[in-house]
Amino acid sequence: MSRTYQVYFTEQAASARDRLDDHQRSAFDKGIALIACDPFLDLSRPISATGDDRTILLTQNILVEYTVSLGRLLIFIVEVFSNKDALVTDTDG
Repeated sequence: MSRTYQVYFTEQAASARDRLDDHQRSAFDKGIALIACDPFLDLSRPISATGDDRTILLTQNILVEYTVSLGRLLIFIVEVFSNKDALVTDTDG
């Protein structure tokens, strides 16, 4: 039987989520649904000794950090990147 975790957001994470455009939000929601079914996916990485705090790149430019506890998934960081944020780009010579 598959278990889906209840998903919660900190105010900071919800604010970042709410600023996504429609295309980004659609991809974001799909990614969140996937980690709500399995927060320990192979693509996710532990960021704490216990492994309950994790990070995953949901899309090419949206990274989330979350914690898993008692059937709950708390998204505490949503970081959105764009090419204009890069110090050095692949096209720099």
